[in-house]
Amino acid sequence: MAEDFMDKVFSLFSNEGLTDEKQNMLKGIGKELSQSKYAKFFRIRTEETDPSFMSFLFSVYKMIYPIKLFMKDEGRMKKLRHLIVDSCIDANVKETVKRIDPAALDEKIKTVSGEELIASIQADVDLLVHQFDSKHITNVNHRYELTSAFYQFVSYNFAGFFKKFDSHFADGSFIIEPKYPAIKTILMIDQIGDFLTVTQPLKPEEDWNGLLSLIKSCEGHDLVNYEEFNTMIKTLREIHTSKILELMVQYTLRNPVWQFKHSVFRETIGDTWLETKKNDAYNYIAIINNAKKNTQINALTKQIFETTDLNRLDNYNVQISETYRKKNVDFFYYAEGLNYLKAFLDDYVEKEIKELCDIVIIRGQWTNNTMSREMSEAMHSLLDTQGKINDIDVVMGEDGGDGSRLRAALLRVDRDQTQVRYINSIVAKNNAEALEIINEAAQNLIVIGKHLKNLIEDLQKKHPELLINWKEITLVSRDPLQQRMINDFKRINFFVQLMHLCTQ
Repeated sequence: MAEDFMDKVFSLFSNEGLTDEKQNMLKGIGKELSQSKYAKFFRIRTEETDPSFMSFLFSVYKMIYPIKLFMKDEGRMKKLRHLIVDSCIDANVKETVKRIDPAALDEKIKTVSGEELIASIQADVDLLVHQFDSKHITNVNHRYELTSAFYQFVSYNFAGFFKKFDSHFADGSFIIEPKYPAIKTILMIDQIGDFLTVTQPLKPEEDWNGLLSLIKSCEGHDLVNYEEFNTMIKTLREIHTSKILELMVQYTLRNPVWQFKHSVFRETIGDTWLETKKNDAYNYIAIINNAKKNTQINALTKQIFETTDLNRLDNYNVQISETYRKKNVDFFYYAEGLNYLKAFLDDYVEKEIKELCDIVIIRGQWTNNTMSREMSEAMHSLLDTQGKINDIDVVMGEDGGDGSRLRAALLRVDRDQTQVRYINSIVAKNNAEALEIINEAAQNLIVIGKHLKNLIEDLQKKHPELLINWKEITLVSRDPLQQRMINDFKRINFFVQLMHLCTQ
């Protein structure tokens, strides 16, 4: 019964229905098969693949198996990628890379200022881009393309191929070479096509010894005999050039135009390496700048605030923001600045600065009402800021519309990366609102500060020009008015600087 069924299958591929042109082409293919150096691989009369081909495959599989195990290890492949780049760069490039290594920079920053180190890093980055030019990048990419092509080859499912015809075949067992019968080629069309695809990029003229040496450096010993390996590559190329396997499939399928799928490797490991080195260097510059910025922020907060208890926001704050940062999603970029703004509004604007403005705006007799109106509008707008800040803090809370959605998405993000975009969109919206609030408040403070500066200068004049009743309103102030205006102007100026640093 089984033989009758197979005969019916094979009868589908008979010459019936073929055009004269195709029949002539198939006759030509048959002639090529019989004259090929590797004619023994195919039995034309029975359309079977000879056991000698399976034996050849087994010899290839046995040789490359240790390299297959090597390449399955991501840690070893990572080291190999590093060695590939290292093998393609000269001493000058290595020296430049050494100077911008974070460990070297950690030592250097102990002896030079941050500004000097930043200038030095930038100069070395520019030099590295010049040194690691397109020629270097091409060499690195080509060597890695060779590695990728070979990785594809060793990943070919040899064991599955053998097991298809010997269910007892054990992967990696080479004690006894399997014995295979002649096999109908029609049963292994896909496997032959895949084999042609993975062996097509392997060419004897490539620097295989160089690649094997790099693998040896990673592993600590040779994984294959170099001479035998190169002979194998040469044989694979000869088989490809002979087109024996392609002809076998074409003849079996009665399809003289059948082709295997070609693969092309275009690697950019050289470009990626250069970008990584540049990014590492720029990240170090960012660390220096952040350290400088944090020092400035700390100095300004000491100048501005009389208390160290500055945590005023419950939800849109730095502590909760860290949870998002650790998940590699967008975090609350302006939480620190918005928190300082809330504290400044609570501690100074609604008390001291508002009271001072009421004295000069309401009780002062201005010669130019436009100035007093600008100052008044800026103060009223600043007072409205409290409500806007509270709105963000509430909506980001556990019971808030955005906060509840964010926390639910954050619980799923590790197993569902589609949540990243969802989280980022919500956080980005609130970040944009926070930035708008900070910028608007800063502009209002600048307006108030500008007029305070003008008023201070006017009060010091023998004949004031802005207010004509200074003597009267100085009596209203609980503290000396001129000193209050000077102190508040300084505090506003410091705070505007703080907001600028917090939004960089």
